[in-house]
Amino acid sequence: YTALTGHGPFEARHRPELYRSIRGARYPLPPQLSPCARALIAHMLDPDPAARPSLAGVLGHPFLTQVRGWGIRG
Repeated sequence: YTALTGHGPFEARHRPELYRSIRGARYPLPPQLSPCARALIAHMLDPDPAARPSLAGVLGHPFLTQVRGWGIRG
């Protein structure tokens, strides 16, 4: 998220508000992000740790394997 937007996904003035945002997976998704980037971010920031992808899952996500619309194999 930070690499794509320039800031962290969760920001709040007070800690309880910050925790509510994290638990509720409430973060802004700038319009310039592609649908593929949005999908990867949503998967990685899922409030349920068990639902988050493994490192292999992240590295195999289409956002990281596509090159100008063409998937990379291998």
